Amino acid sequence: MDNDNTRPPLGGVYDLGFATLSVFVDAGGSVIASSFKSLDEIAAGRPYTRGDLPEHVAQALDAWREGYFEPLMEVPVRITGTPRLMQMRSALRSVPAGEVITYSDLAERAGLPGLSRLAGRACSENPCLLFVPCHRVVAASNVGPPVIAGSYAGTGEVKQLLLEHEGVAVRSGPAPRDDASGF
Repeated sequence: MDNDNTRPPLGGVYDLGFATLSVFVDAGGSVIASSFKSLDEIAAGRPYTRGDLPEHVAQALDAWREGYFEPLMEVPVRITGTPRLMQMRSALRSVPAGEVITYSDLAERAGLPGLSRLAGRACSENPCLLFVPCHRVVAASNVGPPVIAGSYAGTGEVKQLLLEHEGVAVRSGPAPRDDASGF
């Protein structure tokens, strides 16, 4: 691939079986955005070329769909945001499939202890869903087993399906009320 990043990105879609993932890739082959929204929704009026995803991206998604999760973390991703958000998003890529962590855990992994709210922001504003696996982060009150998937930049239902596909036991519904504390 060439390094001409002045060209519009390539946008393609991939069927995960339970949801369609829209992916944008720059001229260098790095994922720059992915979401469970349509390509046009993500592009928001910016130009792009629609086509097939590059082989390395499609193969990694094929592997993920077949239960081999590590190749997806080998796909280059252009991580964006403020320096601290970039630290959080980079740390997300080290969370293995089948594991869930809390927002506080993510802040610790990123070397930013005590910044769990920023970890939440890094997840809720994540521009590269699945490639930067924010679905593996849950609120401390939702840690299981089984975990409660909770909110997600896609949808809670998609987060639950992603986690279940990766082998996490997930329970639907809100966290149980703690009568001792009143919450």
